Amino acid sequence: MNQLALEQLVAATGGRLCGATGSALLGLATIDSREVQPGDVFWALPGKQRHGEEFVADAFRRGAAGAVVATADVESPAGRWVLAVDDVRQALRRTAVWQRKRFAGSVIAVTGSVGKTTARQMIHAVLGSRWRGTASPRNYNNELGVPLSMLAWSPDDDYAVLELAASGPGEIANLAALSGPQIGVITRVADAHLGGFGSRQAVAKAKSELLQALPEDGLAVLNGDDAELLRLCRRSRSKTVSIGRGSHCDLSAANVRSQAGWLSFDVDGARLSVPVWGRHYLTCALAAYAVGKSYGLGAGEIAEALAEFKPLPMRCEVSDLGSAKIIDDSYNSSPAAMRAALELLRDFDAPGRRIVVFGDMRELGDEATALHRELGAEVVTLCGADLLLACGDFAEDVVAGARTAGMPSERTIACRNPLDAVPRVRNSLGGGDVVLVKGSRAIALERVVTALQNPVRLAA
Repeated sequence: MNQLALEQLVAATGGRLCGATGSALLGLATIDSREVQPGDVFWALPGKQRHGEEFVADAFRRGAAGAVVATADVESPAGRWVLAVDDVRQALRRTAVWQRKRFAGSVIAVTGSVGKTTARQMIHAVLGSRWRGTASPRNYNNELGVPLSMLAWSPDDDYAVLELAASGPGEIANLAALSGPQIGVITRVADAHLGGFGSRQAVAKAKSELLQALPEDGLAVLNGDDAELLRLCRRSRSKTVSIGRGSHCDLSAANVRSQAGWLSFDVDGARLSVPVWGRHYLTCALAAYAVGKSYGLGAGEIAEALAEFKPLPMRCEVSDLGSAKIIDDSYNSSPAAMRAALELLRDFDAPGRRIVVFGDMRELGDEATALHRELGAEVVTLCGADLLLACGDFAEDVVAGARTAGMPSERTIACRNPLDAVPRVRNSLGGGDVVLVKGSRAIALERVVTALQNPVRLAA
């Protein structure tokens, strides 16, 4: 609950109120009428296909207390209200600015090409073991998501963890200026969103916008194993802490092990174990450790909190598929994330074959074809997979890369429609096999996972 009263919302937006008045605290802010809960505030934003004002009536039917709109003639039911503003997007931002000014807790912002969401949630798990705070819901990390996250803050919270994303230069600087973080975490620089940035160096420069936004008494937590980040750390006026496996890092992990769904490592003389699949989560865990340490938590307290961490769905989520296993990593993808997933599959303790369902990696710009071919080859050279089913617009490129690396053509299949991969996987699946499913969000490969897990539903 954001502890925001109607009169405060009116003051923050400068809008004109029509309908009910009162001082009752409002519910959450939402831009999707289907997610409205009783008491929530519906923000009728303009969209590419439909305008939010088309869904105001639906929001009221679902119990919205009121709606923020740009058209003064939108009507509200009895006992509800409509707040008319000149620009709903700008009104949302102004309200977030107002919210930030009255927030007394610390703000931690997390960015990076990969691992943002998991790092955010691990930090929340560590700090939440002692203090009261919030973390961005889902992937609320852009120009709309960040202010929506901020409106969920309570003045009594001790901290808030935000995720900041960008598809082009200046976006992180804009989000950081809005949210005013005291602590910034950068997980890694990798080949992601190249369509908007153009190069890996431009990606690194954009991530460093967070460093430049931190105050002198703030803290920057950086992946010390990332050469790009080390070169950029001098852009921060605040204290920096490097994390990683290298001996040069301020917090260096040793004896790293990933086995049976647990990541274990030594840091500061303590042994930590986190219930996640894959070594690539080490940066996230170290980031959470560094932030917790900066708050005064001891190694034992942090270890206890991370041991209770609840992994997020569709991110290296392992489950049974009959006598086989499936790794559902379908939430999103990029070259770095795909390599990490392939390494997990390579090291997975399974007696059978390794099967990869590979979905398109989006927003790679002019490098898309070359990167898909390269990753197709790594399905063979890095992972040693036995069967590849590539899905999406770049499926043929992935297959071509795998065949060039030596995978026989009968074991490399291109499927434009991801669901075409389902019967092929099912018909070849044997006991002890393990299936990796990974692709960008737009490909929606969770449909493949659901279909494999529910064959009766698929047949119907």
